[in-house]
Amino acid sequence: MQYEGVGEVKLYFCRFPYAKEWRLFLSTDTALSLVKMMKIYTVRWTIEGFFKEMKQHLRLGRCQSRDLDAQSAQVTLRGITYIFLAYLRRVDAYESLGLLFEGILAELREKNVAERWWALFEDRLQAVLRSVAESGPMDLQQFQQSPP
Repeated sequence: MQYEGVGEVKLYFCRFPYAKEWRLFLSTDTALSLVKMMKIYTVRWTIEGFFKEMKQHLRLGRCQSRDLDAQSAQVTLRGITYIFLAYLRRVDAYESLGLLFEGILAELREKNVAERWWALFEDRLQAVLRSVAESGPMDLQQFQQSPP
């Protein structure tokens, strides 16, 4: 399709499983498939969200210095702060701020859940071993009927 002032464009219509409305995506790269376009869109949207949150919560863009080094330092420090806060949020609340950290989030979730299950298992095992040590030898049926 030709679009005035832009040239050749490709339109993608899709509806996400959780949404009622259809979405329209426009791309100037007419060779892209829908899947490839969605991957690119997802990455770009994550970056947009990153900058939006940095502007809203970390006051990015409010540096009044005219010195380029000071402005670069401000952007760098805000980025480092954002990454640190995103990491802490993910570790504490198992929440993701977007696909930017999806790989790290998956590793942290698996590790934390596995560690928590293992700690629970160890606690239960210690309780069983203490109970057996205190009461002496017993069969499984006696153990199951014993008070906790």
